[in-house]
Amino acid sequence: MHSAVSGLLCFTMGKTILLGFLAFVLGNTAVAQNLVRNPSFEEYYKCPGGSASFEQNVKDWTDIGGAIYFNACAGYGYGLGVPLNISGFQYAKTGKAYAGIRVYFDDITFDWRNYIENHLLQPLTRDSIYCVYFYASLIGIKYGAIQNIDAYLSDTLVYSTLPIGSTSTLFLPAQIKSDHIISDTLNWTLVSGLYKAKGGEQYITIGNFTSRKNTIKLPNIPTLDVAYYIDDVNVSKAGMGLKAPDLGADTAICRSVLPIHLTAPQGYDAYQWSNGATTRLTEATDQGKYWVKCIMNGCGELYDEKIISFDTPLLNLDADKIICKGESVSLEAKAGFDHYLWSTGDTTQSLTVTSAGIYALQTTDRCGQQTDTIRVMVDTVPTGIISLGNDTTLCRFGTDTPVELTANTTLPNYAWNTGDTTRQIIVTERGMYTLQSQFRCGTVSDSIFVDECPPKIFFPNAFTPDNDGKNSVFRAVVVNTTVNRMIIYNRWGQEIYESTNPFPEWDGTFNNQKAPGGLYVYLVFYSDDVSGSEQKQQRGVVMLVR
Repeated sequence: MHSAVSGLLCFTMGKTILLGFLAFVLGNTAVAQNLVRNPSFEEYYKCPGGSASFEQNVKDWTDIGGAIYFNACAGYGYGLGVPLNISGFQYAKTGKAYAGIRVYFDDITFDWRNYIENHLLQPLTRDSIYCVYFYASLIGIKYGAIQNIDAYLSDTLVYSTLPIGSTSTLFLPAQIKSDHIISDTLNWTLVSGLYKAKGGEQYITIGNFTSRKNTIKLPNIPTLDVAYYIDDVNVSKAGMGLKAPDLGADTAICRSVLPIHLTAPQGYDAYQWSNGATTRLTEATDQGKYWVKCIMNGCGELYDEKIISFDTPLLNLDADKIICKGESVSLEAKAGFDHYLWSTGDTTQSLTVTSAGIYALQTTDRCGQQTDTIRVMVDTVPTGIISLGNDTTLCRFGTDTPVELTANTTLPNYAWNTGDTTRQIIVTERGMYTLQSQFRCGTVSDSIFVDECPPKIFFPNAFTPDNDGKNSVFRAVVVNTTVNRMIIYNRWGQEIYESTNPFPEWDGTFNNQKAPGGLYVYLVFYSDDVSGSEQKQQRGVVMLVR
């Protein structure tokens, strides 16, 4: 007796340890009860075949719009077997059966879809967290694929709520949604999510609850008749005592309260916060929107957010101000404080000042006192900053030569009376040149007069027209002077040459014949280019050497 009892006790303890170990390894979700009746469609009233409907074949399931039941027991006689059937080829995710539903039918007249619905073993408990999932596999990629293969949890039978004459198209707010287009025809794709129960939900319905316009479809493939195999439907509690994240209501606080500790519930596999934190606890260090995603691997995530704001303003005076002499500026503080006290003694929200200085403001509200300062500087127009130097001349070695004029310092901008906007300019003419620069509080300028070489005219006293290129013609040498007329006379007073060319030249000929050597008289009429005075004349003699 003693040995038998000991052996039974040992077996019992071993079983307890084994179950505890499995619970530790698999987690609460793995061992939680699945509330879906006949979740893998294995149980049936009769093997599919003939004209029997889905719900007449499958135990504990109803259908909307005509779903299809596939089971290995049917063989291929009616095309409803597993894995080979009239729709395609697919092994069951679990066991030897699965359902088939149409989720999109691209027809002008109506949008015919199928849904399958299950009455859960018991209603969901208010505020409890459930892991809801099922598997889907696309039937025939050539007809397209969609994303919206979803699940809807309700406290009433959806089938009974359909209006009379309905085309079996349901537009309902599905709580469990696929996050991508399911286009895999070889494997089973998991559609899952975490769900916080309102309480009393006792039905799960699977299908496409999105309008044809808003259904997300695979691009570049004509989407005509899209259908999926469905298997392994699950609704189970996602852990003992697991709670949804609840960061609390939005709140307005004093800045001194920061940081605020934010906490997510225990029991999730991972956490993701808006501030980048991945721990269960984090801190809010400023106002703004804070959110958390509580993630359970293989099932989904739950989300919550909280907006934190300051219910009193932050005292933050503007940047330092610069005003011109004689101007004023208004220093503004935000509205919303209970009391204002400036360093000048003023108690108004704004303060008008005309002089330079540092002005401080102290504000008071229910959160305490704040202080800030602002500096005001008075600007003036700089004097003597631009210098173009003394007046100058273009004349270099008796010849007018271009001159560079430049500002003596770097300026905010350059405006010459020539239209130039550069620091340096090149001038080639006599005149007054002015440079201006616009500062914040006014304009500064300087001018310089640039003169030319003085006008002059002179003549050689002899020339030799022997075609050697040296002193071969008689001409005037002028600077800033214009010759209007030149006349040459021989010793008897006879006019033998006349020209009104501004650059006259006598080559020593008369009537196309060489004039004899000797003295000749010239008479030149000219004008002064610089002063623009009236015409002048000059008379003299020149020796023609043969």
